[in-house]
Amino acid sequence: MSNTSEYGYFAKNVAVNLEVTTSTLRRWSIELEKAGYTFERNDKDQRIYYQHDINAFKHLKELISEGTTLIDAINTVVSTDSGTIDAQKTPSVYQSETRLTVQQLEAILDKKINKAVQEAYEYGRKQGQEEILKQLEKVEQRSNERDEKLMSMFRGIQEEKEEVKQLIAASQEKEKKSFWKRLFQ
Repeated sequence: MSNTSEYGYFAKNVAVNLEVTTSTLRRWSIELEKAGYTFERNDKDQRIYYQHDINAFKHLKELISEGTTLIDAINTVVSTDSGTIDAQKTPSVYQSETRLTVQQLEAILDKKINKAVQEAYEYGRKQGQEEILKQLEKVEQRSNERDEKLMSMFRGIQEEKEEVKQLIAASQEKEKKSFWKRLFQ
C-alpha cells in the first residue's frame, strides 16, 4: 500500500502517542508482520507508521486491555481492514514534535499522580470496608453461637427446675399418704 498522500511517523512518536514503550511497539509490529500485516519501510529499513497503522495499534491495545490474548488480538487486527480506517493526512515525522514547559509537564504529572493516589485510596478504602464487614460477620456469628448456647443452658436449667418441682411434689404427696397411713394404722 502506498502512502504518498500521507506523512508517516517513527516508532518513538507512535509509542508516545499510544502511551507504550518503544520495545512494546516493536514487539507488536513484529507480531503483526508475522500475521501478515505490512508496514512501509524507509531506505534504512526502519518501519514508517501511518495513521491507519496507529489506528490498528490503538485497536490492538484496546483488545489487550479488555483481556484478549496478544495472539488473538493480533489476528483480530490483521483480519480487520485497518488500512481504510481513518487514513487521513498526518504531520511528517520530522515536523511532529511536542514541546511542553516544565510547568505543563509538572501539571500533567500531578494530575496522573493524584489520579493514581485517589484510585489507590479508593481501592484501600474498599478493601478496608470489606475487611470490616468480614469482621462484623464473624462477631455476629460468634454472638449467635453464644446466644444459642445460653438458650440451651437456660432450657436445661428450666428442665432441671421442673424435675425438682416434680420431685418435691412427689415427695409431698408421699408425705401426705404416709401421714394418713400412720393415722389409720
